[in-house]
Amino acid sequence: MIQIWRIGTRNLLRALALALFVPVAAAHASTFKVLYSFTGGSDGGYPAPGSLVFDAGGNLYGATALPLGEGSIFKLAADGSQTVLYYFAGGAEGSGPAGVIIDRKGNLWGTTCCGGIGCGVIFEIKPNKSGYGEKLIHVFEGSPGDGCSSGGALLRGSRRKFYGTTVGGGKDNDGTVFEIATDGTEQLIHSFNINHGGYFPVAGPIKGPDGALYGADVHGGSKAAGTIFEIAPDNSETTLYTFKGSPHDGAEPQGGVIGDQSGNLYRTLRSGGVAGCAANEGCGALFKLAPDRAEAILHFFTGENGDGANPEAGLIADSAANLYGTTYYGGGNCTLEQAYGCGTVFKLSPDGTETILYSFSNNNGANGAFPSAGLVADNSGNLYGTASGGGLYGCGTIFEITP
Repeated sequence: MIQIWRIGTRNLLRALALALFVPVAAAHASTFKVLYSFTGGSDGGYPAPGSLVFDAGGNLYGATALPLGEGSIFKLAADGSQTVLYYFAGGAEGSGPAGVIIDRKGNLWGTTCCGGIGCGVIFEIKPNKSGYGEKLIHVFEGSPGDGCSSGGALLRGSRRKFYGTTVGGGKDNDGTVFEIATDGTEQLIHSFNINHGGYFPVAGPIKGPDGALYGADVHGGSKAAGTIFEIAPDNSETTLYTFKGSPHDGAEPQGGVIGDQSGNLYRTLRSGGVAGCAANEGCGALFKLAPDRAEAILHFFTGENGDGANPEAGLIADSAANLYGTTYYGGGNCTLEQAYGCGTVFKLSPDGTETILYSFSNNNGANGAFPSAGLVADNSGNLYGTASGGGLYGCGTIFEITP
């Protein structure tokens, strides 16, 4: 049995970077507030799918796809002012940042899907004499000896090392798990193969106290619906579970895995479940995988009666084992997406009761729409996230939900 440790809310920087079971205060009646609306100009726009991160002073950091499609790294200060710390120029320095994590010195680390020599880069953003600058840590070279196109957040490990995944590259060009030291030394830990387990791992892994890495592949497995995998300390891979797809469980596990102290793993599934939603492939689900590999569906999203649909992000949890997350669609009719709505923020109690904390359809996307990133929480249990579209200028928002 794996035992994934629990971390106090004060250590949110590290906990969120590791994508573990992060305790936050339980939410009750909630209020919603837009902290910032992106204009799509020099401030950036279309927030990336990576979750926001806090620094010790309560400032928030994240990434956007704009300007010019190359991307930016931004800071939202505790007083509500927004500053772009770095603009990606594409080409050799990368483009399309997935998100960032923060180290103990306050420097930001992340990956890009593109640029470099075509497969993206690993970067560090840190202060310099003129403000902030980028340091290239690694340029992905692609198949067969390196990964290509990382779409998930890095995991900060011990001994000045990080871990991550790429959706392409590796021996068979089906994706990789890699380790990267802060000096740029990279080791390819595992190459996925479409004929042996899953492939296309979008989100980064988590690491258990036993040293094993746990994550998920969006595709592959006997039903082509995705898998949950384990990479042992000796770099051997085990498929822990193969998803069956609609109507049995779900498919396309895109968000990050989290785990509890009993060794259970939790994750959302973008599609599958009951019929409905886009192409009638199901609206997604939230599942638990026990240490004995028994799967339990905790909730099937329906996209009906205000329920969310098609979650794309990972989860966080509070000390009472309530789960919190976002769905890309659902929440009721919305002028931006008539069929299934502009997305939701939800809470799922241990007894399976779902509460919609906020529906972006309520304002027809004016407060944001289509949240593709997960949530973070402060010491008071307030939740923070981004919407990838909508807002005053149609380029996304940063929001806060207060219990």
